[in-house]
Amino acid sequence: MIRKNVMMLVMAGLLMGGWVAQAQARVTEKVDAMIEENTENLKIKDMDIWVQLGGPLIAGIQFDKYVSPHVALGVGVGNFIGGTALDMTAKYYFLRGRFSPFIAGGGVYYLSRPQETLFAVHATAGLAYFFDSGLGLSMGLTGIQGISKSAEPFSYQYIDSDTTLSQGGIMPQFGIHWNF
Repeated sequence: MIRKNVMMLVMAGLLMGGWVAQAQARVTEKVDAMIEENTENLKIKDMDIWVQLGGPLIAGIQFDKYVSPHVALGVGVGNFIGGTALDMTAKYYFLRGRFSPFIAGGGVYYLSRPQETLFAVHATAGLAYFFDSGLGLSMGLTGIQGISKSAEPFSYQYIDSDTTLSQGGIMPQFGIHWNF
Protein backbone atom coordinates (compact mmCIF):
# COMPACT_ATOMS: atom_id res chain seq x y z
CA MET A 1 0.00 0.00 0.00
CA ILE A 2 2.80 2.40 0.88
CA ARG A 3 4.61 1.40 -2.24
CA LYS A 4 1.47 2.13 -4.30
CA ASN A 5 1.07 5.57 -2.66
CA VAL A 6 4.75 6.44 -3.26
CA MET A 7 4.39 5.39 -6.92
CA MET A 8 1.28 7.54 -7.30
CA LEU A 9 3.09 10.51 -5.72
CA VAL A 10 6.08 10.04 -8.05
CA MET A 11 3.77 9.81 -11.08
CA ALA A 12 1.83 12.87 -9.96
CA GLY A 13 5.12 14.75 -9.44
CA LEU A 14 6.36 13.80 -12.89
CA LEU A 15 3.06 14.81 -14.49
CA MET A 16 3.05 18.11 -12.55
CA GLY A 17 6.69 18.76 -13.50
CA GLY A 18 5.94 18.08 -17.18
CA TRP A 19 2.91 20.36 -17.07
CA VAL A 20 4.96 23.17 -15.44
CA ALA A 21 7.75 22.76 -18.02
CA GLN A 22 5.24 22.86 -20.87
CA ALA A 23 3.48 25.93 -19.42
CA GLN A 24 6.86 27.63 -18.96
CA ALA A 25 7.78 26.86 -22.58
CA ARG A 26 4.50 28.40 -23.81
CA VAL A 27 5.03 31.50 -21.68
CA THR A 28 8.61 31.79 -22.92
CA GLU A 29 7.44 31.50 -26.54
CA LYS A 30 4.78 34.17 -25.97
CA VAL A 31 7.23 36.50 -24.26
CA ASP A 32 9.78 35.98 -27.03
CA ALA A 33 7.10 36.71 -29.64
CA MET A 34 6.05 39.87 -27.79
CA ILE A 35 9.65 41.02 -27.52
CA GLU A 36 10.22 40.39 -31.24
CA GLU A 37 6.97 42.19 -32.12
CA ASN A 38 7.94 45.23 -30.06
CA THR A 39 11.59 45.28 -31.09
CA GLU A 40 12.15 48.39 -33.09
CA ASN A 41 13.80 47.29 -36.28
CA LEU A 42 15.42 49.96 -38.38
CA LYS A 43 13.82 48.85 -41.57
CA ILE A 44 10.16 48.12 -41.93
CA LYS A 45 10.51 46.50 -45.35
CA ASP A 46 13.50 45.46 -47.45
CA MET A 47 13.54 48.43 -49.85
CA ASP A 48 13.90 52.15 -49.31
CA ILE A 49 13.50 54.99 -51.77
CA TRP A 50 14.43 58.45 -50.67
CA VAL A 51 14.79 62.01 -51.83
CA GLN A 52 18.29 63.23 -51.10
CA LEU A 53 19.41 66.83 -50.87
CA GLY A 54 23.13 67.43 -50.55
CA GLY A 55 26.06 65.16 -51.19
CA PRO A 56 26.76 63.13 -53.14
CA LEU A 57 23.75 63.52 -55.48
CA ILE A 58 23.16 67.24 -54.71
CA ALA A 59 19.41 66.83 -55.43
CA GLY A 60 18.28 63.35 -56.34
CA ILE A 61 16.58 60.05 -55.67
CA GLN A 62 18.34 57.09 -54.02
CA PHE A 63 17.09 53.49 -54.04
CA ASP A 64 18.39 51.20 -51.27
CA LYS A 65 18.00 47.43 -50.88
CA TYR A 66 18.63 46.06 -47.38
CA VAL A 67 20.77 42.93 -47.48
CA SER A 68 20.67 42.66 -43.66
CA PRO A 69 19.20 44.76 -40.82
CA HIS A 70 22.48 46.68 -40.69
CA VAL A 71 23.55 46.90 -44.37
CA ALA A 72 21.88 48.57 -47.37
CA LEU A 73 23.17 48.80 -50.93
CA GLY A 74 21.95 51.64 -53.11
CA VAL A 75 22.03 53.43 -56.44
CA GLY A 76 20.97 56.97 -57.15
CA VAL A 77 20.58 59.65 -59.74
CA GLY A 78 20.75 63.35 -59.02
CA ASN A 79 20.99 66.78 -60.50
CA PHE A 80 23.28 69.68 -59.80
CA ILE A 81 23.50 73.04 -61.52
CA GLY A 82 24.34 72.16 -65.09
CA GLY A 83 24.75 68.42 -64.70
CA THR A 84 23.82 64.94 -63.55
CA ALA A 85 25.19 62.74 -60.76
CA LEU A 86 25.03 58.90 -60.64
CA ASP A 87 26.14 56.97 -57.57
CA MET A 88 26.47 53.56 -55.97
CA THR A 89 26.53 53.41 -52.18
CA ALA A 90 26.89 50.92 -49.34
CA LYS A 91 25.44 51.92 -45.94
CA TYR A 92 26.04 50.48 -42.51
CA TYR A 93 23.54 51.20 -39.69
CA PHE A 94 25.14 50.75 -36.27
CA LEU A 95 21.89 50.06 -34.38
CA ARG A 96 18.83 47.99 -35.24
CA GLY A 97 16.49 50.55 -33.69
CA ARG A 98 14.39 53.11 -35.50
CA PHE A 99 16.99 55.73 -34.60
CA SER A 100 20.47 54.81 -35.75
CA PRO A 101 23.76 56.42 -36.65
CA PHE A 102 25.10 55.26 -40.01
CA ILE A 103 28.09 55.50 -42.31
CA ALA A 104 27.98 55.24 -46.08
CA GLY A 105 30.44 55.25 -48.90
CA GLY A 106 30.78 54.60 -52.58
CA GLY A 107 31.47 56.07 -55.97
CA VAL A 108 29.78 58.90 -57.83
CA TYR A 109 30.02 60.01 -61.44
CA TYR A 110 29.39 63.68 -62.24
CA LEU A 111 28.59 64.65 -65.82
CA SER A 112 28.05 68.24 -66.87
CA ARG A 113 29.31 68.66 -70.43
CA PRO A 114 31.48 66.33 -72.47
CA GLN A 115 34.60 68.08 -71.14
CA GLU A 116 33.25 68.26 -67.59
CA THR A 117 33.06 64.70 -66.24
CA LEU A 118 34.48 63.52 -62.98
CA PHE A 119 34.51 60.27 -61.02
CA ALA A 120 34.68 60.73 -57.25
CA VAL A 121 34.40 58.70 -54.07
CA HIS A 122 32.21 59.80 -51.20
CA ALA A 123 31.79 59.01 -47.52
CA THR A 124 28.91 60.02 -45.26
CA ALA A 125 28.39 59.94 -41.50
CA GLY A 126 24.87 60.60 -40.31
CA LEU A 127 21.76 59.78 -38.30
CA ALA A 128 18.52 58.18 -39.51
CA TYR A 129 15.07 57.84 -37.95
CA PHE A 130 12.24 55.68 -39.31
CA PHE A 131 8.59 56.05 -38.29
CA ASP A 132 6.06 53.18 -38.01
CA SER A 133 4.44 54.24 -41.29
CA GLY A 134 7.61 53.55 -43.29
CA LEU A 135 8.55 57.19 -43.60
CA GLY A 136 11.94 58.27 -42.36
CA LEU A 137 14.35 61.16 -42.08
CA SER A 138 18.11 61.27 -42.25
CA MET A 139 20.83 63.84 -42.07
CA GLY A 140 24.58 63.66 -42.34
CA LEU A 141 27.82 65.14 -43.58
CA THR A 142 29.27 63.92 -46.86
CA GLY A 143 32.84 64.24 -48.02
CA ILE A 144 33.52 63.97 -51.73
CA GLN A 145 36.95 63.46 -53.27
CA GLY A 146 37.45 63.51 -57.03
CA ILE A 147 39.76 60.75 -58.27
CA SER A 148 39.68 61.41 -62.01
CA LYS A 149 40.61 64.48 -64.05
CA SER A 150 38.18 66.72 -65.86
CA ALA A 151 39.16 68.28 -69.21
CA GLU A 152 37.62 71.56 -68.01
CA PRO A 153 37.18 72.75 -64.41
CA PHE A 154 33.82 72.17 -62.79
CA SER A 155 31.97 75.36 -62.00
CA TYR A 156 29.93 73.85 -59.14
CA GLN A 157 31.33 75.01 -55.78
CA TYR A 158 31.39 71.61 -54.03
CA ILE A 159 32.91 69.76 -56.98
CA ASP A 160 36.10 71.68 -57.64
CA SER A 161 38.37 70.15 -60.23
CA ASP A 162 40.95 71.47 -62.64
CA THR A 163 42.79 69.60 -65.34
CA THR A 164 45.73 68.66 -63.12
CA LEU A 165 44.30 68.12 -59.64
CA SER A 166 40.95 66.78 -58.48
CA GLN A 167 39.74 68.27 -55.22
CA GLY A 168 36.81 67.47 -53.04
CA GLY A 169 34.50 69.13 -50.61
CA ILE A 170 32.26 68.54 -47.62
CA MET A 171 28.53 69.17 -47.78
CA PRO A 172 25.42 68.37 -45.74
CA GLN A 173 23.03 65.57 -46.68
CA PHE A 174 19.30 65.49 -45.92
CA GLY A 175 16.89 62.69 -46.82
CA ILE A 176 13.21 61.87 -46.68
CA HIS A 177 12.74 58.07 -46.87
CA TRP A 178 9.92 55.70 -47.69
CA ASN A 179 10.27 51.96 -46.91
CA PHE A 180 8.28 49.64 -49.12
